[in-house]
Amino acid sequence: MINDLSDVLNIELGLEYCGGMEDLLEDMLKDYCEGDHVDELERFYAAENWTDYRVSIHGVKSTTLMIGGEDLSAKAKELEMAAAEGNVDFIKANHEKVLDQYKALLSRIKEVIG
Repeated sequence: MINDLSDVLNIELGLEYCGGMEDLLEDMLKDYCEGDHVDELERFYAAENWTDYRVSIHGVKSTTLMIGGEDLSAKAKELEMAAAEGNVDFIKANHEKVLDQYKALLSRIKEVIG
C-alpha cells in the first residue's frame, strides 16, 4: 500500500526515518493527514501574520520530510526562510503553489491510506 505513494513521496527516505518499519510509516502518514496545517496557513497568510505563518510552515517542512516528501519540504523551507527574513514578496509569489502541492499530497495520501 505504501509503495502506491511512490509517485509523490520518496518511500525509501520515509522508511529511513521510520527505522525501516512500514507500519510505522503508515502510522506517520495517517498522523500527517490528521495534523493538516492548511486552514492555519491560510488564516495566517490572510492576516499577514508572518511570525505564526513561519511556525506553521516549519511544521509542514519537517513532517513532510519525515514521510519522504523532499520536494514539498524544500519549498516549505523556502517559505519559512522568507518569513524569517520578512520577504513578503517571495511568500506572496509562492504561497498558493506550495499550498496547492500540500493539499494534493494530503489528498493523495488519504486516497491511498484511507
